Amino acid sequence: MPRFTIGELDLYYEDYGDRQAPPLVLLPGLGGNHQSWAPVARWLKDRYRLITVDHRDAGKSQRALRPYGIADMAADAAGLIGHLELGSTAVAGFSMGGAVGQELTLAYPDLVERLVLIATYDAGDPRGTLIQEQLARLRRTLTREDYHRTMLPWVYTHREFETVISADEVIKRLSDDPLFQEAEAYERQVQAAIGFHSRDRLAQIACPTLLVFGDEDLFTPMRFARSLQAGISGSRLVVLGGAGHGLMWTRGSEVAALIDSFLR
Repeated sequence: MPRFTIGELDLYYEDYGDRQAPPLVLLPGLGGNHQSWAPVARWLKDRYRLITVDHRDAGKSQRALRPYGIADMAADAAGLIGHLELGSTAVAGFSMGGAVGQELTLAYPDLVERLVLIATYDAGDPRGTLIQEQLARLRRTLTREDYHRTMLPWVYTHREFETVISADEVIKRLSDDPLFQEAEAYERQVQAAIGFHSRDRLAQIACPTLLVFGDEDLFTPMRFARSLQAGISGSRLVVLGGAGHGLMWTRGSEVAALIDSFLR
């Protein structure tokens, strides 16, 4: 299993796709891991070298020894890019991974050639903080099945429930996931996520940037899309109608096509 060490942590990543093609680093969201990108990656693996990483505290990566912030996770991503000697590369981040992608671009601009931000945000706020801290509490108190039953309506829209997903099938798959993140690790990631703030620094992002949002996203509503577009000069915003926060899993081929078109 491919791993790299940064500081005191041993982190897991996967490196696949067309090894002769341009690289694309994929950063998962809160509580997620390399598998989160599968519905999008399967449409891109024949055209790109894909590198998916498990953030500290997630997936097959080592659990953190102390609290951390998004800047630490960005340093992890920079360490992976250096470890693989990718040079300046394309980076895509989903949700919290989009925050990591922003911080990576801000702190290590020479490492990011193009940036894709999907269903993400540029600052925590009281509403988001309350939601995330409450979900962390529920993760401690509910069974896995009940936790996912609580989460699903936040992730998928009513149209997606009617036409795209089977709630019972999704809940069973998530409940049986051997990489389901422990409550303590999830809580540390929540604290990192809600402490992130890039809004007053967005003008420093100079690389071409694509923003992809769902117009019915409850976790990262359209106000974040508008703020990011206003802050990042020249950024392009694409809004998927009828999509929620789970757009990577319900609209994977569309998201992949948008990424491919942007990178080309």
